[in-house]
Amino acid sequence: MTLTFTRHADAKHYELRPRGAAPVHVRRGAPDGRPLPEGCKPRFTLAADPSGASPLAVVVRRDGGRLAVLAPDDEQLAELRLPPRRKRWRPAYEIHLPDGTVLRGREGTVPSLLLCLVLLPFVLLYLVVLALSDSPAGASAAPLRTVWKRPGELFGRAALAESTRGRFRVRGDGLDRRVAYAQAVAKYWER
Repeated sequence: MTLTFTRHADAKHYELRPRGAAPVHVRRGAPDGRPLPEGCKPRFTLAADPSGASPLAVVVRRDGGRLAVLAPDDEQLAELRLPPRRKRWRPAYEIHLPDGTVLRGREGTVPSLLLCLVLLPFVLLYLVVLALSDSPAGASAAPLRTVWKRPGELFGRAALAESTRGRFRVRGDGLDRRVAYAQAVAKYWER
């Protein structure tokens, strides 16, 4: 079964909304009174309720700067490796699972890059019209997808995919949903 969810952020809270299920609430830090393993600094908590009382997973920064996704019983579900802040061209996001599997995601798949090239003249025309109309531009980004696959499998199935509209898809057998939620939040919060 495929899990599909979207990110929703506003000024006060951040949540992930899986299709056909209750939202997953994201809170900065660890739940109140929860002890963490030695050498871990809390980053954010994925919880079933807005107060964070029933956590699904806690994401912590370990020694060395890597993010670890911990289950409520402190079992490590995965390790997330984010690209350096200065990496601009096709940054690579990695998910290291406990069984040794590595999933690597790069922004910009071949179809999305081709689509970007096809749409470039229209975007330039839009920017010229926008400059002449005296309207605020807002923040826009290139329409690129990101997929997380095992290295070396160019045409293999993606374990996790993000669409240009911010919708994430996880294959049922590909990845733990808590790891997918943590990667979706870390990609935008931790940079």
